[in-house]
Amino acid sequence: MSTTESIDTVTHLDDFFVIAREPGAEHPALPTWATRSKNPAALAEQAPQPVSRRDIAEVPGAFQLLNVFSKEECQRLIDITEAVGYSPDAAVSLPREVRHNDNLTWVVDEVTERLIWQRCRDLAQDLNGYFGGREAVGINRRFRFYRYGEGDFFQFHTDGAWPGSRIDNNQLITNGYPDRYSEMTFLVLLSEDFEGGATRFRVNADDPLKQPSRDSLLDIDVRTPAGAVLCFPHGMHPLHRIHSSTPITRGIKYIIRTDILFLQE
Repeated sequence: MSTTESIDTVTHLDDFFVIAREPGAEHPALPTWATRSKNPAALAEQAPQPVSRRDIAEVPGAFQLLNVFSKEECQRLIDITEAVGYSPDAAVSLPREVRHNDNLTWVVDEVTERLIWQRCRDLAQDLNGYFGGREAVGINRRFRFYRYGEGDFFQFHTDGAWPGSRIDNNQLITNGYPDRYSEMTFLVLLSEDFEGGATRFRVNADDPLKQPSRDSLLDIDVRTPAGAVLCFPHGMHPLHRIHSSTPITRGIKYIIRTDILFLQE
């Protein structure tokens, strides 16, 4: 895509509309966005390079998927969301002293979801047997974009599980796929020109397959390059991970938080 086309993409803001308003920690009616067009970020049919998987040995269940997005695709997603606008509040229950960043929620179209998932599908499966062989079948179309500026952070927390959202006749269906539910976080890094901002996992120093205890704590910092995805168990999974985002000391960190959906028995 040329520079002109990229500018055209992000200036067509009339393509965006508010599909719902949802309460945040401070504001009672934050906008949740959707688009009328399909694939507004002009994602390619294939990943820019072969996607590979890197398991994080110190954090069982966690892995990175590398080369999922091109740098140009990342920049288009940043430009689009900056044009729409971020809010200091988010449609989550955590107050700003815990989640100190800016947020935008965008329920993406089915083409965008399909293009991303087909790049990741084979490598995002239960290759290590931590999910009882259940099939990962897609990602949640509810994309939560976070922008971390200098001094921003996310204190230690655990990620909750989510149903898969979709849009039907310009209506938000929060639980759009009753046969599936999320069991892993799918964290897309859109930028990397920043300092600080590592994902810090708190694990059990004696046995990382167990949850950490007061007497056995170890912090593991993980940096994920732009265009890659960090995945790890969440919700009620036994390997759900306590984690934080360390403070940004320079630059801006842009990420997308969404979820991997698994078929439920």
